[in-house]
Amino acid sequence: MSLYGADDSNANKTKAGIGIAGSSQAKTVVFIDDTEAQLKSNKDRGLNAPGWWSYFTYTDSHGTTRHKAEQLVYIAKPEANASETQSDDTIGADVLEVITLTSGNQPANSTSSSGAGTFAVTVSVDQSGTPAYQWQRQTATGNRWTNIAANTDTGITYADFTTATLAYSGLAGDTLDGYKYRVKVTTSKGATEVISNGAATLTFGS
Repeated sequence: MSLYGADDSNANKTKAGIGIAGSSQAKTVVFIDDTEAQLKSNKDRGLNAPGWWSYFTYTDSHGTTRHKAEQLVYIAKPEANASETQSDDTIGADVLEVITLTSGNQPANSTSSSGAGTFAVTVSVDQSGTPAYQWQRQTATGNRWTNIAANTDTGITYADFTTATLAYSGLAGDTLDGYKYRVKVTTSKGATEVISNGAATLTFGS
């Protein structure tokens, strides 16, 4: 009898993770069934065969999302998709959900008024998942994208940087003119990440 079970129970998940070495990386043990192994969104994350996987994602120094997937054991004839119990759809999607970001819904340039303003995006999804957002910025002379937090930059305060509308305030001059902004969008149902075009630019107005 195999040590590794053919369904995603907590007991089998614990067994599958025994061989994962400790590290600073927050690795997740995830079970991929036959249906999930065929979905493009899972393949994009490196999860391309049925069985147990060790999965880790991170944002690199250029602001790009990276995926590291290692198959721990291949499982032939795994459980059916309908039998799963783990809450891991953001990693191992059950359905092929697609995020649509049309050219007319890209974030627009923003000129501050009284030191404040917004950048906004509109997306649609086709499988009723909930969109998740991460705004990033690039300096006027740089080529790296950085995840935004409240105090990412001196002279400006950001808010709502994990929503569809990024807000800023406290801008008192033109030192950030030319900064560019984009948003990375995923969903609760594991859609492949979509990124806005990165053309939205900040200008100090008042």
